[in-house]
Amino acid sequence: MNDESPTSAAVLTLARRKEKLIREGANFRVGMRSSIELVGNNLQTDTLARSIISQLTGTAYSALGSLLRVKGANLQTLVPIVVSGVSFALKARLLRPLLRTTAVVGAVGAGAYFLFRRDGRAAKDESV
Repeated sequence: MNDESPTSAAVLTLARRKEKLIREGANFRVGMRSSIELVGNNLQTDTLARSIISQLTGTAYSALGSLLRVKGANLQTLVPIVVSGVSFALKARLLRPLLRTTAVVGAVGAGAYFLFRRDGRAAKDESV
């Protein structure tokens, strides 16, 4: 007799479809697990702080670039402007307040960095 009847062919394709669906489900679960781990890693305080600082740096650089984007602006045209600005700051005694402000902003940034870094370590130690 013929073993390849229409019912055995249908059962075979159903078995193949079932195996395929089981494989797809396993792949989906692995993908979900890795996505959950990735999101968890990206929500840690040190990663968030780096991301925020990177975003702020990029935004500031872009804004500064658009302000300085003058036709023909390059290093040769910007150096005299910077030198005259520094000269004015020295004559007007603005250099010390400018340096103080820079130091304060740097100290606040460093403090925030170390604070976020310490919180991230403490969270890692608690999770272990």
